Amino acid sequence: MSFPPADPFRPGRWTGHWIWAPRSEGSDRRVLFRRTLTLTEVPERVPFRITTDSRHVLCVNGVELARGPVRHGPRSLSYDHGDAAPALRPGLNVITVLARFYGHPTPWWEPSPATFTLGRGSMAAEFVLGDEVLGTDASWRCTVPAAWTPGRPKHQLVSQIPEVLDARLLDPAWTRPEYDDSSWEPAQLIEARAVVGGAPDSRPPSDPFGALLPRPIPPLTATVRQADVQAGAAPGEFRADFGDVVSGTLRLTLRGPSGSVVDGALVEVDSPIGRQTANSFRYTLRGGEAESFETADPVGGRHAVLSVTGAAELVRVEVVERLRPRPPGPFFECSDQRLTEIYAAGLRTVDLTAHDAYLDCPTREQRAWTGDSVVHQSVDLIANPDWSLARHHPKLAAQPRPDGLLGMVAAGDFASPALPSIPDWALHWIRSVHNLYRYTGDRALVADLLATAEGVLRWFVPFRGGDGLLHDVTGWVLIDWSPVQVTGTSAALNALWARALADFAEMAAWLGDLGRAHWARDLHAGVAAGFEAFWDAGRGAYLDTLDIRSVSEHVAATAVCAGLVPGHRRAEVLRLLLDRAALFTRSPMGARGTDQDGPVSSEPVSTRALPDWDVERLVVGAQPFYRYVVHDALALLGAADRIAELCLDWAPMRHGAFRECWEGGSFCHGWSATPTRDLVTYVLGLTPAEPGYTKVRVEPRLGPLAWARGAVPTPHGLVTVEVRDGDLTVDSPVPYEVVR
Repeated sequence: MSFPPADPFRPGRWTGHWIWAPRSEGSDRRVLFRRTLTLTEVPERVPFRITTDSRHVLCVNGVELARGPVRHGPRSLSYDHGDAAPALRPGLNVITVLARFYGHPTPWWEPSPATFTLGRGSMAAEFVLGDEVLGTDASWRCTVPAAWTPGRPKHQLVSQIPEVLDARLLDPAWTRPEYDDSSWEPAQLIEARAVVGGAPDSRPPSDPFGALLPRPIPPLTATVRQADVQAGAAPGEFRADFGDVVSGTLRLTLRGPSGSVVDGALVEVDSPIGRQTANSFRYTLRGGEAESFETADPVGGRHAVLSVTGAAELVRVEVVERLRPRPPGPFFECSDQRLTEIYAAGLRTVDLTAHDAYLDCPTREQRAWTGDSVVHQSVDLIANPDWSLARHHPKLAAQPRPDGLLGMVAAGDFASPALPSIPDWALHWIRSVHNLYRYTGDRALVADLLATAEGVLRWFVPFRGGDGLLHDVTGWVLIDWSPVQVTGTSAALNALWARALADFAEMAAWLGDLGRAHWARDLHAGVAAGFEAFWDAGRGAYLDTLDIRSVSEHVAATAVCAGLVPGHRRAEVLRLLLDRAALFTRSPMGARGTDQDGPVSSEPVSTRALPDWDVERLVVGAQPFYRYVVHDALALLGAADRIAELCLDWAPMRHGAFRECWEGGSFCHGWSATPTRDLVTYVLGLTPAEPGYTKVRVEPRLGPLAWARGAVPTPHGLVTVEVRDGDLTVDSPVPYEVVR
């Protein structure tokens, strides 16, 4: 069910030293390292581990063995590990590392606090060769290649660093054993030092990274997708179409004279906004035989737009998709082919947005937003036998600010304490911890995260008034891209806090921490009492705020999920959620928003206008992200049989992957994949009856479907269910209960 395999390295001091190039200062620097070794015979196993600040590609005899490390917080770092034996041979061998230090924050990297020595570029590695350990030290050779031109982010919002590589200045033979590196310098040992305290040492573990931990997720896949290349309108212009969105590293095979140049980017759509938000590159050909260029950083999109000068010929355009693995086994299919395709499209959407973390999109941003990930994780828990990332992402995001609140993203530029947070995103994160409790049943994991969850909940307490409600919460209260009103006293935010309090109390009680459970239940009771102020008897609905007479799906659904709706009102709330005629949606991602102007030139997306719709008749509908809450509420209200039909709302979006909003946004957004979860969770009705799937609950609600079948992963193996003509077939490795 999870990575990693047994790690042969024990905690404690490494044999390998921190090393870097003697003269490599500044940001966006690359260093090449080499270490030759001669073997009379190759050991059966050669365990290795390697880490860098910020990126590395490790090869042995030209064979890539590791690419990392995974994204991390400013005071944490993991190492990649594996077995080098398959790449070694008797005689001369070479270990090579292409290491990079970003310096500038990117969507997937944030700087560590710099000590006198560390925090400005470093690498450490070691290889176990029988009874000896070959570690990084001054015997390694290094050089700072002039081939790459250091860059910087184009903008705070578009913060990828463009890549500029002149292949004429890089000998491709540098990864071969016989390459002459006599002109290279000895690597410089970096001795960890701090202003005060600590014993200087040049071997990990060291400040500011703390104890180095093994990679928590499997190596990413490396599946090649080839594009169809067409000439553009102008000479030298080319457009390569992959058919749908792809995600990974872009690889070009070219042939042409030395000095020819290729400029390009992988974009969602070939438009000014598409090019503005893409990670661009420039490659200068070495010349001669066909040569390959592969972008160092991941990119995403459908179209590679390329401009070639100097008579170069494009031989092939590919993307090496580097995604978290998803082993086979789980599936879903039903009598409505549209829903079968929707399930697959949601799965593909999550695949494309699951790298070393759950990302918002593989194209424009690649940020690991704290709240978005609850949908990705929910899909992986029902459709991916490997739960490594589903377990790791909540831990990655559990990096609270000093006041206890989580940043709006995990381990990236927007995690900066200089930026405001999204308070409600931290509450969705608590729901992801609750998912771990239900699906994994891992007490140690949940207990480890509960302290952070408590800090999040306590952050809200000072905003609580005598009525038990939260008032005027600071930060960016987002809720959703729909225009649900949040000013002043937000019903949606109060309901999300109440749901998180209930989740926390349930988990604390499960762990035997009755004191914390009682604390959370008391706060929840206060919200429940105060929440009555939002009820409008004339409208038969909860209002969005105490001051604005607008109504939304968000408030109604979240109130149900939080246990705030009295029994006598449940029928009215259900009628509101099922009244599709009164529903409307709108987002800032539509034709007049960022799709047209781009994130740099458009109005801030956080701007939310007052209602200009008929608030007495219309209901603000949820965008794809918040529909996970709406569907949860419908199931709790006994209307799970309506969810199959509601999932058809995604039918117009099922072109390879799902978009960010009904009205626009990025072309592949993981938070939009809710139907994939719900076709299994609610239509087939497969859920854990007890934490850790020690017992399975089967409660199919097919609605209009004639039949459906599927399988979900559990810690004990696959559970398969088929419902056809009223008959139910279950194949389960653990006991199960059927609810008709």
